[in-house]
This record gives sequence, C-alpha cells and structure tokens, in this order.
Amino acid sequence: MQNVGIFFFRPTLGGGTTTFTAHLFKAMEAAGANPIIFRVCEPGKGSNGKRRMFGKYEGVEYLKIDPETARKMVKSMPTVMGSPANAKYMPFEPDIINNLMKIGMRTVIHDPNEFTIYNHLGKGAVKLPTRPICIRPTMKRFYADALWIPHPYMAVSGDAFADVKRSKLAGSTARIASVKRPRLILDANMKLAKTKRVQLRGAEYRMFTYNLMKKYPPEIFKQCGGTFQFPMTFEAPVRVAKEYALNFDMTLFPDDGGGTQYAQMEAMNASTVNVMHEDWWRFDKEYKGEMRPGKHVLTVSGTDDIIKLLKNPPPAEKLQEIAINSIQLLRNHAPKVIGKMYLEELNR
Repeated sequence: MQNVGIFFFRPTLGGGTTTFTAHLFKAMEAAGANPIIFRVCEPGKGSNGKRRMFGKYEGVEYLKIDPETARKMVKSMPTVMGSPANAKYMPFEPDIINNLMKIGMRTVIHDPNEFTIYNHLGKGAVKLPTRPICIRPTMKRFYADALWIPHPYMAVSGDAFADVKRSKLAGSTARIASVKRPRLILDANMKLAKTKRVQLRGAEYRMFTYNLMKKYPPEIFKQCGGTFQFPMTFEAPVRVAKEYALNFDMTLFPDDGGGTQYAQMEAMNASTVNVMHEDWWRFDKEYKGEMRPGKHVLTVSGTDDIIKLLKNPPPAEKLQEIAINSIQLLRNHAPKVIGKMYLEELNR
C-alpha cells in the first residue's frame, strides 16, 4: 500500500479546504493508498508520530511535523497540498510552501482568492514550480496547463439522516461571508412571510456576521442555537441540508464559477435542491462546468427572483427530477473514482 502525503498549511480548521482535505483523504484511501495528512509546525513542536483527529471527521487523522521532516516526506512519497496559508502564519520558514513545491509537492488551486495566499511567490497568478491541479475548470484561465480533477466527495449514507424531517421550505448552508452575498437572501426575507423566509445556517465569519446582524431585524436574521456552526463531520452539513426543500447559495468569486462547491454537494446528498445565482455561470461559454442550470440546480438573478421563487416554488415533480439528476452527478465525485485520478497524476 503506497503512502501519499496531503499537506494542510492553514493554522486553523474550517471552510472548504478543510472539507476538501477530509474528502481527499477518503478518496486516496478508497483508491487503495495510505493517506497521511501533514500539518507543518515550528521545529521541536511536532507530534512525535502521534496522530490526531482531523476535525471530527471519522477515520481522518493528521500528523504534526517540522519543516525538515516535511522535506523528507516530499522526497520519499507522492505529496499534494490540500490547503495553503499566508507566509505570516509560518514565521519559522515563510517560504516553506515554495520550497516544498520545488522538490516535488503538488498543489491544488481551489479559487482565485488563493493567489494572494501564495504571497511569497509574488502578486497575482504566477508560474508554480509544479503542475497545479484545479477543482473547477475556470482556474485554467490563470493556469492553462492545470489539470482539472473534480472535488472528491464521500457520500453520506441515507441512514445517517433518515431521522431528519424535511420540514422547511428554504435554508442556506453556505458560509456567512461577503463572497456568499447573504444580503441578497436577507433582503428577500424582509419582503416574505415567515414560512417563506430562507434560514441562514452556514458557518459564520464572526465579525462579518456581527455587522450583518445589526442591519436586519432579529426576526429576519438571528443566531441559530447561539452560533452559526455545525460540527466538522461528513454527516452534519448533510443533516442540516435535509431539513429544507431548497438550499440557497449566492456565491460570487471575482474570477471563478461554474463548478461544484461542497455546500452544493452536501445538499445534493440530502436530495435538497440547490438554488444559485445565475452569474455563477458567467464564464460558461469558455469554461463549461458540470453543474447545469435547470438540470442540477435552480437559478435566480437577484432578490426579486428569490422572492418570486419562494412565493411560487416549483412543483414537487420538478424538484424530484433535479434531486435525481444531482445524485447521479455525485457519482462523478465518488472517492474511488477521484482517488484513482489523483494517484495516477501524483505518480507520474
């Protein structure tokens, strides 16, 4: 069984790259490899071979290693970086990401926001020492030679959320952050009856959430159980999504779009129909993603469209059709399928 290293450089857990790393671990495992998540730390503060649980993802663990051990790992096995970090978080060796890439560590580009995270390489998209892997085709706008491999996704068994009732019309499991444009949803809520409003349930960016809450009445936007955060497990976001018929996500990345995100796949897993802003497909002519409007997802153009949709939701037959199509799409992201694609590329 081949060892494969997955480097996670972020100082804290949370967000899409954490979810990605956990699913990639399971994908490597399903493809027959022995994945190891590495978190690089200051010399002398490693875990001495003791593995710790990665978030609360069942069966997913990590090792803390120092920079010298990291170099040895890159030279001894195929490795890939699942999550970068700004150089300021690694004062003990600010250029460690670049140094490891120079000796063979591959990297995954998640979205254009990461171009500022690789700040020690220079401004904007730059030539990387190794061929990058991207999770959406739009990243080829910046790295033409990038290899697109879809998100790995380990589907949660229906038994894990069978007890959850689909009792509400609309929710949003997208994180509460500026790029997710929750104001479009909250402005719609201001004009909707209570039973029609979208409940925001995503993980919060604390200061952004605090400032946002001050702009809306409590009945429109309030804390759910004290904080907007669910446990970092494979099951938790799927269970939340299952409560709703529709899952709203208004994401706008300045230079990205068209492909999948984990919030959408978790909703698909729960047979909840995603509703996204139509500008997610603004690069579609050049870089066509796999998620198709009308087939896998419903689309809106803004607040007025959200209101119209919630006042007159599609018939149950249409929602069921989209849910079935979405489950089929998830098969393209199955752990063994994606794991084999990564192993093939990392072993070149």
